[in-house]
Amino acid sequence: MQRIEIDGVPVISAPGPERITAALVFGVGLRDETFATIEITHLVEHLAMGALPKSHLRCNAVTDVDTTAFYATGRPEAVRAFLEGVCRALSDLPTERLELEVGVLEAENCSTADSTIGALWAARFGLTGPGLVMADGPGRRYLTEDLVRAHARRWFVRGNAALWCSGAVPAGLRLPLPAGPRPERAIPAARPQTGPVWTAGHGSGVGLLLASGGSGDPALMVGVDVLKERLRDTARHARGLSYSVDSLGLDLGPDRREVAVVVDAREGQEGEVADLLWRTSTELAATGPTPAELAHAVAGFEEDLDADPRAVAESELADAAYCAVSGLPFRPVEDVLEGWRAVTPERVATSLAQGLDTAILYVPEGSGYAGPGAPVERRFLCNVTPQLPVGTVFRPPLLTRLVDRGSRVHLVVGDGGLAHRDADGDVHTVPWELVEAAVPTEDGRGVFVVGRNLCAVLVDEDRFGRRAVAAVRARVPAPRWVTAPVAAQAGVPVG
Repeated sequence: MQRIEIDGVPVISAPGPERITAALVFGVGLRDETFATIEITHLVEHLAMGALPKSHLRCNAVTDVDTTAFYATGRPEAVRAFLEGVCRALSDLPTERLELEVGVLEAENCSTADSTIGALWAARFGLTGPGLVMADGPGRRYLTEDLVRAHARRWFVRGNAALWCSGAVPAGLRLPLPAGPRPERAIPAARPQTGPVWTAGHGSGVGLLLASGGSGDPALMVGVDVLKERLRDTARHARGLSYSVDSLGLDLGPDRREVAVVVDAREGQEGEVADLLWRTSTELAATGPTPAELAHAVAGFEEDLDADPRAVAESELADAAYCAVSGLPFRPVEDVLEGWRAVTPERVATSLAQGLDTAILYVPEGSGYAGPGAPVERRFLCNVTPQLPVGTVFRPPLLTRLVDRGSRVHLVVGDGGLAHRDADGDVHTVPWELVEAAVPTEDGRGVFVVGRNLCAVLVDEDRFGRRAVAAVRARVPAPRWVTAPVAAQAGVPVG
């Protein structure tokens, strides 16, 4: 592996085939957006790709939770033209295509709002950082040209980019990106937690989220590998409850990694799968894996490295580029393997036990699951409180409440925040300082208030009256208001 710089961008390469593969990686993804600007990074990616000329080159781009990458495979001169074209487009986005690309995003519909991993992240962080994966946002029509250009100027710069290349770096390659440092990337604050909790939501699978001190702990990764193997043996092969078990690690910084284990479940068996996931995790944390399980995990790692050397080499290059844009330490794959080989059952047990202190167990709403029992407490996904706070109370008209049980609700606008008691008696509270966005309704007669604590309240004139809407408008901080572009407000289709 070799490392050079081109136009201030680190370039990591290794020998490979004549038809090279290269990827330009930026340290920006959905975790760097806000509720009001969800999918803005994806839109920048689409605009850049849409500016390129037609080509038979195998190329594409992808935006995920923490990176955006533009990649291509082909002859060196074709890959060079692709990379340089992407850089030029990012330097001066073709925003005349904005409405067209918004339409393409609508067609692509890449929302992950119902994913189990997204729900786990939201349970940990609310509507910040990776927790935004759970939300759809107010809509792509709110992404104006000024917002899109500002986002590109901040994140798609030399200091936040790295290029990896499998094969010889194309001769004469230039990377004419805008100058700029890597933006500060705050680690989102986790919701307070004194021990393991369980929660329920709209994601379809069962999941477990663990926090660790960083990506350099091989004991936790070996433990997760053994955990998945045990779950496959029991949930799938022995009991026919599940088809797949997967895991995903997300590094939020050098000292913070979130590891999710996700298990799908046969309809109606989600509670059984959740119980099995929790019991298997706690048993493994108590006793550690057997020597045979450790050997099996290491052998599986070794087999993965031997199966496709080119894929392994490209994966290592991609990891090096990711570390370059994220500020994380890079570890060659051989060092990672040596770390796995040195792991003991005791280290796995200790690492998993520490992770379980931070655990969030997730099940789909309506599964009938009652939780693992003490000491695992139930925590609602959003900020449900036991009673309404003090403030001005608003209710639907009496006749409406008499004939419609769903209208037997309360709204409170107080000094501390906004609260809503629904027809089931649950109280959802959004403190004013935790308002993430306030979106006016289409007809202008109401406002949808979204909290970073995952509570959301619709305040409209038809249900609560004009005074209620006016009271909320007077309280919501000005920077939190989200307004649609003029064309959208006038009813002109956008996208």
